[in-house]
Amino acid sequence: MYDAQMIQLQGTNSANPSTVLFSPWFPRGGDYGIFTLEVVKMSGTTSAFKLKVEFVHKNTSDPGDGGSPIASTDITIDGSEGATREQKDVTAGFKELVRYKYTLTTTDSPATTTTMWATFRMLAPVWYDKV
Repeated sequence: MYDAQMIQLQGTNSANPSTVLFSPWFPRGGDYGIFTLEVVKMSGTTSAFKLKVEFVHKNTSDPGDGGSPIASTDITIDGSEGATREQKDVTAGFKELVRYKYTLTTTDSPATTTTMWATFRMLAPVWYDKV
């Protein structure tokens, strides 16, 4: 777990700009998990400014980056929520390796030309198996 991370969205004139960042792969600790995203500060203060975390998984023998994120398991926090913490109980059943896909976006119209950012941390996941 990192103490805190920062992700930036560079100013752009394109519609719906975004920045994507992936965490390193880490081993699954159970079939299911409870994940917590804690946002320390975001530069955007509207609901159009969003930080989304998705969960990607794969087996060690699978080539590539793990493909598409697990459907309907993302955590999304927008700028209007300020400093906040949100949990997600993911019961999709994980493969052997897991990583996070962070996406910082804005839907402001017109698109912003200033740099926007978010400082956040993912707390250590709580793993469990189905009983």
